[in-house]
Amino acid sequence: MLAVRGQPSSMALGRTLFIFFNHALYSLAHKLFHLPTEDAYLLFKYAVICLSPFVVIACWALTREVTNSNRTATIAALLITASPPFVVYSGQVMTDVPSLLFVVLALLMHLRGLRLRSWWMMMLGAALLGAGVNVRETAMFYAPWLLLAPFVCGWKFGRRELALIALSCLVFALVAFGPFALWFWTDASGYRAAWYNWRDSGQAEAARHPVTLLNVLPFLFYSFILGPIICVALPPAIWKEWRERGLTALLLLALFGVWANFLLFFNYSTTINWRYFLTGLPTLVPLVADYLLRSQTTKLGDARRAFWSTVLGIAFVMVMVAIYANPTSRESTIKRALTKDYRTRLALLPSDAVVMAGAQTVAVTYWRGIGMGQWTEIGTGAGWPAVPLDAAIESYLNEGRRVFLDQDPRWWSPCGWQLDETLQLVRLETRFHFRKVSDTIYEIRPPEDESAHDTPNLQNLLPENRPAETKRCLGLRPTTK
Repeated sequence: MLAVRGQPSSMALGRTLFIFFNHALYSLAHKLFHLPTEDAYLLFKYAVICLSPFVVIACWALTREVTNSNRTATIAALLITASPPFVVYSGQVMTDVPSLLFVVLALLMHLRGLRLRSWWMMMLGAALLGAGVNVRETAMFYAPWLLLAPFVCGWKFGRRELALIALSCLVFALVAFGPFALWFWTDASGYRAAWYNWRDSGQAEAARHPVTLLNVLPFLFYSFILGPIICVALPPAIWKEWRERGLTALLLLALFGVWANFLLFFNYSTTINWRYFLTGLPTLVPLVADYLLRSQTTKLGDARRAFWSTVLGIAFVMVMVAIYANPTSRESTIKRALTKDYRTRLALLPSDAVVMAGAQTVAVTYWRGIGMGQWTEIGTGAGWPAVPLDAAIESYLNEGRRVFLDQDPRWWSPCGWQLDETLQLVRLETRFHFRKVSDTIYEIRPPEDESAHDTPNLQNLLPENRPAETKRCLGLRPTTK
């Protein structure tokens, strides 16, 4: 919705390039083809799909640059296309895949600039990396590359060399932080207050999901799912490259991939979403591809046979992962598709209602955003009240607002961090009265309202009453007692 309106996000540095690129697409399509607002997300989705092949091509070119091998580059491209999160999010309206394109192009241009001693290619690479920060802030993890890569590529500590390195860092900083600084300074559309609100809500959510050693489990699991072959082959690939060639540009790229994903551990989101691990993917695959091809060549004695052996191995693993993930993938796809039809449930509610819809909070904000209503949501995650849930609901009721709960089990997870919210929800049944609106929607009424005596059976949301779903949990436990 921010892309439709042409407003930067309050999240982090605003993601201005992603938002305003999509805003330009929507403005053009709306003017020329009368694209309705409710279909704008399709345009943004197709834009990401169109960018995805260019990410693969850019990774091929980067690998070709550091290995001088077409076969190695092709294997690296296959490893990218076989990555489950890349497959999934190359078709989602999210920043991950577009940011990868900027990161890979930036590293490619900067590396060529270093090798050709071309100052303008270096500056272009630094600018592209800074632009990537305005698509997704994790591109910032690669900023130290601008300092280290020149010396790995054979540069000396000369005055001209140091000046070019300093200039590239300055270009990066201006492009990366300039747009955010401008919006924050001008405070256009109340951006400053929105940013502070995001910061406070982010801190509150981080406090509910502290980073602990228990996060190692999902961290390792998501690292493996990023690419099983990559996860298994990466440690020996790093060791062999260091032992035989030392610190090369190929090894430095891989170390930056490890560094970028390692930093994710210190954010609570690591336990929530696997897509963040795409951050390091494009710089991990060149070294892994080189290692796989060289190892197979040594084993088979022929580079051509080694290439096809590696290709078949990647294809086999990809098929096995697809078979394993298919049930979960199908279920997730069905749930996401329900967002489009959720407007039929919202039509049953007053246009100014307060709505608790769990995983369908995104549907509430979306349909409100395109003018279908003025609902207020008690959202999941960052939107969950900082005060006790019953106190938040009581506050709305005291203001004369009507509060509705959709207790559809599909919206309330029995696993992980979302289980905290589900447990708090179940306790509401002893605190308030309820009036049934539809099969799953109930209006929450004060306890003194004797006209509301319907039973929502919220106990059905508890994990012990949903054994089939809890079997698929990762073993994560709630933090709320």
